[in-house]
Amino acid sequence: MKKFIITTLASLFVITSLQASTLEEYIKAGNTLWSKGNLSEAELQFKKALEIDPESSTAHARMANLYLTQNKTTEAVEEFQNAINNDPENANLFIGLAITYLHQQYYQMAEAMVNNAIELNPEMVNAQKLKAYIDTKKEVISKVEQAEGNTAVQ
Repeated sequence: MKKFIITTLASLFVITSLQASTLEEYIKAGNTLWSKGNLSEAELQFKKALEIDPESSTAHARMANLYLTQNKTTEAVEEFQNAINNDPENANLFIGLAITYLHQQYYQMAEAMVNNAIELNPEMVNAQKLKAYIDTKKEVISKVEQAEGNTAVQ
């Protein structure tokens, strides 16, 4: 009986160790497939990584970025939100979500996500540049709306 328990514990340790490295292997394989343009296979690899660890912010972020490159913005938002839920101190995840919201033309949401990133990392250059872009975009939209309002009155 003692031998059975030791064997079982050793087996569980080996399985746990293999899963930890397999998560990284799946993510690495997904990245490789993605770089070769095989997006559907890359997605499968990231899904396998998430089966091993549903809370992996890295796997969720890779999946989100993959979806974003395919213009699957709804799916990308969901994956970025999952990543942020599991790693709320990662400013890069907020930037990714902000970019996704920009693709959807949700400027206020994008601005809120950039502000979160800046709060987490005030020195983040990408966040500062994205904030400036959003501010400029909002100004342009405001001017267009004002001009349209003026022509409607005439």
